[in-house]
Amino acid sequence: MRWKTIALAAAFAVATQLSAQVKLKVLHNFGSSNDGNVPSGPLLLDSHGNLYGGTFGGGQQGDGAVFELTPQKSGTWREQVLYSFLAGSNGAYPWGALLMSGPGKLYGTVQGYGSYAVGGVFELSQGSGSWSSSMVYSGGAGPGLLSDKLGNFYGQIGPGKYNLGAIGELSPSASGWTYADLYDFCATYCPEGYAPEAAPIWDSSGNLWGTTYGGGIRGTPCVYFDGCGVVFEMTPHGNSTWTYNLMHQFASTTTDGQGPYGGLILDSAGNFYGSTLAGGTHSYGTIFKFSNVGGTWQETILYNFSNCTLACYPEGTLAIDASGNLYGTAQGGRNSCAGYGCGVIFKLAPQSNGTWKYSTLYNLNETSGGVSPFYGVILDSKGNLYGVTSNFGKYNLGTAFELTP
Repeated sequence: MRWKTIALAAAFAVATQLSAQVKLKVLHNFGSSNDGNVPSGPLLLDSHGNLYGGTFGGGQQGDGAVFELTPQKSGTWREQVLYSFLAGSNGAYPWGALLMSGPGKLYGTVQGYGSYAVGGVFELSQGSGSWSSSMVYSGGAGPGLLSDKLGNFYGQIGPGKYNLGAIGELSPSASGWTYADLYDFCATYCPEGYAPEAAPIWDSSGNLWGTTYGGGIRGTPCVYFDGCGVVFEMTPHGNSTWTYNLMHQFASTTTDGQGPYGGLILDSAGNFYGSTLAGGTHSYGTIFKFSNVGGTWQETILYNFSNCTLACYPEGTLAIDASGNLYGTAQGGRNSCAGYGCGVIFKLAPQSNGTWKYSTLYNLNETSGGVSPFYGVILDSKGNLYGVTSNFGKYNLGTAFELTP
């Protein structure tokens, strides 16, 4: 119909205008000799403006690497591979976000690969001129970690009783690290969820909140065989025990989101935000808000992705600025790549009337920014966005980028 054509043209005009107002800069092209390749998680920004991350492949042995990107006075960025993994007892194939705990200490998780490479939690320590790696825990771990003020780590750590993973705690001591199993994901079909795609986060009361990609509701309207995922909370009791609380099952209605492929973020008012890879009114994914209304936690869909030419299938954890604007990445976009497009970086802004305004900040492409921004973006204090792509770039093995407003 003619009015649909006019509306779509207007949306394209807004997207084009916004793309012209922002500048994307490639900080590094992954894949040169002995470099890491195919970034496997979001970036970490330290207090000096340096960026850190991991790659699933590459490095000197081809089993993944951890890198640092340092800004130079010339405006360029220098990349240094801090550590190259070698399949075996020290793990391989890092995934998820890194975590910094004190100067010269980086922690993260490795996926491993059966008997070929250990999976679990690793520590990188800076020495005189080089970094060394050791395994803090080698019983398996999901992507990413969360820390508390005492230096304990939380996340999907350990196989669990049923080999579907667990929420675990790692505590440091003079004699090493102690593991505690806090909650086991269930044995067969999991209505309470399983398989988190990102580390949990804290709320203001010291509870853990997170999402799982699998488990939850299975069957119509859920399109995934293993379930459409959940939102969960874990409450500590002060005696080393925790209670796992199921807060929301995705696909609870025909228009609900399905499959959160990223974690949660929290605003200053205690509201949570996240995205789902699928579901929603048009089945292309959603951005949702989860908030406490009168003592009851409720989900609100802020945005339904409706057209892959604009964006669809959002992935990764969102970022939020001081004004409450949300930023993220999704597949699709105007530029043509294999699959659903090269990918986009988007913004969702709250309006005075309670609605949210969607805008495309940048359409990625094969020749400059790289494509497939699977892991979302992070913000610095000036409002610049940083992220990675897992394909294309100079060597066709991904990039790190900066998007400047």
